Amino acid sequence: MYKKQKRRGFPVNFIQLAYFRKVMECGSVTQAARQLCITQPAVSKQLRQLEDELGCRLFDRSGGRLVPTPAGEFLRERAGALLAGFENLQAEMSSFRHRIFGRLCIGCGPYTSGNVVPDLLTELIRRHPGIEPSVREKDSFLADLKNGSLDIMFGIQGYDGEELLYVPMYRNRLVLICSVLSPLAKAPEITPELLAKEPFLAHSYDSIRSTVFRNMPYLQKNRFYVESRYTTTLIAYVQRNLGFSIIPDYYLGSLPPGVAAPAFETGCSVETGFLTNPDRMFSPPLQAMIGLVREKYGCHMENDREKS
Repeated sequence: MYKKQKRRGFPVNFIQLAYFRKVMECGSVTQAARQLCITQPAVSKQLRQLEDELGCRLFDRSGGRLVPTPAGEFLRERAGALLAGFENLQAEMSSFRHRIFGRLCIGCGPYTSGNVVPDLLTELIRRHPGIEPSVREKDSFLADLKNGSLDIMFGIQGYDGEELLYVPMYRNRLVLICSVLSPLAKAPEITPELLAKEPFLAHSYDSIRSTVFRNMPYLQKNRFYVESRYTTTLIAYVQRNLGFSIIPDYYLGSLPPGVAAPAFETGCSVETGFLTNPDRMFSPPLQAMIGLVREKYGCHMENDREKS
């Protein structure tokens, strides 16, 4: 019969519960002490104090082994839950100590603002809830990157200077689209001569336009009904059979009814990437974003400035 001892002012603590759990696993104080890398008397002392505090015997001896009593079995479940919670707390506190705080100002073009940045931002906030992002969309952020009011810009490659650092992420083919009513949609083969007879709906002066004209210079002689920086605008005009256009292939999955993408090899592609200012210190939020981009797209910076 267990004789309850006078309480000595030692409340139940996590050390006692951890030692108790280890003895339960080993069935022996000696073996538990060996695995815990402490002395057997130290384990026995903690178990006695735990029994004194709880007012019940936790183990009986049987054949040289410690066998848990009903009270011990009950405590096994409770102790496991308490210790698991404590271990989770330790992990959470470690995460909190290394938590990333601060603002991250992101610039993006029309496509990346709706297709690239949302997924990146969702994952970034999930991993680092202390980051406060700000997203802006417009044609160019070069001045903002240079003066430090913007941390990073995502968009189609269009910068060839040396002040900013451009890092490629992925490439997309440029494809031809036209109305299903257009002669191009019905032609057995699309030739430059056939294209010359149709109005060309072109992007404004940007990297897509320059890429198209560099690879398909004959299109510069076409009639231009529309010039727009928005691909969605060009698609709307194509749908109304006002001409054909050359667009990135990532729009093919969302073409509206009445728009076709006939077989035609443009030989063109565009590159999407991001720009940063290598002359400014990369903040922890910016480093986290760059790390996520590298993880998702496998891109690499020429110099690991994000570590500085």
